[in-house]
Parts: sequence; C-alpha cells; structure tokens
Amino acid sequence: MNRLLTPLLTALALSCLADASWAHGGGHRHHHRKEHKEQFWDGNCQVERKWKRNGEYKEKRRCHDRPAAYYAPQPAYAAPVLVAPRTPDAIVISPQIVIRR
Repeated sequence: MNRLLTPLLTALALSCLADASWAHGGGHRHHHRKEHKEQFWDGNCQVERKWKRNGEYKEKRRCHDRPAAYYAPQPAYAAPVLVAPRTPDAIVISPQIVIRR
C-alpha cells in the first residue's frame, strides 16, 4: 500500500506546485506598481477598468439598448359569417290585366 501511496502523493504535490495561481502570488489579482487595463462584457454593457501606478482606479461602462425583438403576430380566429335564411317578401298578385291595342 505504501508503494502505491507515496508516488501518488508526490505527483499530487508536484501538480499543485505547477499550478499558475501558486506560482504567481496565490492567484490574487493585485496590480501593484504597474498600470493595468481590463475589458469585459457585463450583460449589454461593456466595462473597461484601468488602474494607474499611484493606485487610482477608473471604471467606464458603455451600455447598449436591448436588441429589438421581432414578435410574430398572434394567430387570430376568423369567426365564420353566419348566413341566416332570408324570409321571403310577401307575394302580391295584381288582378289588373291591361290589354292594349
């Protein structure tokens, strides 16, 4: 068991030392004695951060409007036109007969 455990622990310790965050100050992002600039997007806003040598910090945010979204029109139900039977008009029979010569 010791023959297997010793190389395994040694490999684990060496891999931790090879990690970049251990080699460069424990992974903390301090910007001591140098100027630094950082840009990234936060949602619809572009953020630009600047640090100066004297410790001064500046942040700019440029936000864009939300993109115009296209919404398809809602499907509408076209109700059918109801055609009711028409009541017939009264029939008038004229008894007058006109014969002309």
